[in-house]
Amino acid sequence: MYGTFARESVGKKVNILFRLSMMYIRNEMKKMGFGAGDYPFLAMLFFEEGVSQDELSKRMRVDKSCTARALAKLEKMGMVERRADLYEHRMKRVFLSQKSREIEPDFFAMLRNWQAALTRDFDPDQLKTIQTSMDQMIENAEFYLGLEKIDE
Repeated sequence: MYGTFARESVGKKVNILFRLSMMYIRNEMKKMGFGAGDYPFLAMLFFEEGVSQDELSKRMRVDKSCTARALAKLEKMGMVERRADLYEHRMKRVFLSQKSREIEPDFFAMLRNWQAALTRDFDPDQLKTIQTSMDQMIENAEFYLGLEKIDE
């Protein structure tokens, strides 16, 4: 009985897909001079810069110290700038540097290539069903864990 559950487990399949994705991202980010851990922070900032460190932590579901370390590394590399909020000086807002803007096309090409590889031979209806199902699983997980829903 457990063997059947393990083979059919959504969690197991999501975990395997995550690990395979990280293998790809690690290799591609290395070519651009970054680590795999830099990817989610850059991705979030490419979509919306000027957010606070706290907001980045919440959206990525990571602790504040992880965000602070990652941003310190990216700042040292010249990829981001952290600036005090105009009204709340203890709050830091994060902005992309010109150096980041220069890698943006390659960054998104990497993501499009992986998306194309994952969804090869899928018809649009299949893809829509998968995306809707994944959104529902995320919502279910947030509810089960008592987490606030994050609107992106």
